[in-house]
Amino acid sequence: MHSPTIWKIFLAAAALGGGFYLAIPYVGGSTTMATAAQPESPAKVDVVRVRRGTVARRLVSNATLEAFEEADLFAKVSGYLKDVRVDIGDHVKQGQVLATVDVPEMEQELAESVAQLESRKRSLEAADRQVEHNKADLVLQEVTFRRQNILNKDRWVSDQALDEIRAKADVAKADVKLAEANRELAASQVDLAAATVEKNKALLAYARIVAPFDGVISVRRVNRGDLVQAPTASRTTPLFRIERIDTMRVFCDVPENEVPFVHLGAQAKLKVFGLGSEPIAGTVTRFAFRLDPETRNMRTEIDLPNPAERLYPGMYAEVSLELERRDDAFTVPLSAVGSDANGPFVYTVEDGRVMRKSVKVGLRDGSRIEVTDGISEEVAVLANAKAAPSAGTRVQAANAP
Repeated sequence: MHSPTIWKIFLAAAALGGGFYLAIPYVGGSTTMATAAQPESPAKVDVVRVRRGTVARRLVSNATLEAFEEADLFAKVSGYLKDVRVDIGDHVKQGQVLATVDVPEMEQELAESVAQLESRKRSLEAADRQVEHNKADLVLQEVTFRRQNILNKDRWVSDQALDEIRAKADVAKADVKLAEANRELAASQVDLAAATVEKNKALLAYARIVAPFDGVISVRRVNRGDLVQAPTASRTTPLFRIERIDTMRVFCDVPENEVPFVHLGAQAKLKVFGLGSEPIAGTVTRFAFRLDPETRNMRTEIDLPNPAERLYPGMYAEVSLELERRDDAFTVPLSAVGSDANGPFVYTVEDGRVMRKSVKVGLRDGSRIEVTDGISEEVAVLANAKAAPSAGTRVQAANAP
């Protein structure tokens, strides 16, 4: 192909390409202008209505179950175990004998004290008879003296004989007083002997380990033939542990900021992790009226009846305490309330535009919060304050109940 022809083709192609390039802005510009000319549509926002309902202040805390009563049982006398009558898991009654210690020397001491008491009682009987004898002799001597005194006035009895009779009467009086003193001594000896018998009986009773209340044996550390000794500062291992589980104590700790709202009878719901069943209802039975200085928590207890014995000491649970309750309160979702330096607020939709409303809030109950002032029941509130458009934005409400 000739050179002039090639050049003509090249120039034609270049002119065509340049025209196309220059036309692009005009095409794009016309599109943009057309778009801008269209009217702006309001953004759609999710709104909710204020709802009346019951709200409550609740505290969720970890809790531990313990027996209503528990006791470690020791032997108060030393000796060898003669009999062990219970094992762990056995249900026992108050006063039931759990084990006995063989203490023959104490049995011998009791027998000796009983014999001594009988001897003292016989001595007291003899002293009583001696008092009666001396009183009778005194009566006789006094009667004799009166008669002899009359005869002495008529000189039938000499003064010497009358003096002898008077002396015998005085001796009889002294004998009565001495006999009465001996009787008092004998009575005191009887009382002492009786006290010794009771003391030995009490000591011998310590040879029997008995249940202090109805319960379940949870620990047993002894067998027949074991040597047991009375507890001392260096030896404090109990023989048994008994626990009363017909009623359980549930212990939980309430933090300092919630303590003012704790009150007797507050509703509680307990979820025992080991059971995996429905929550168990209860009420606050007692609390400590003091805070632990280390944790700043207050120990609070809930008593739970346990007739079926499905709850065991040592179980771990979660307890929900209803500390405060309000019925027929204005509530909105928790997400609808925002907060800044000026306090809590909500966004509402009024005349198609977003409005910011300062509010006062009260109790929080799960996903809802009480609004005590700032909005009415008829207003539509944006469901999410954090994602809400700025105040004044035109919006279209959606999902209003």
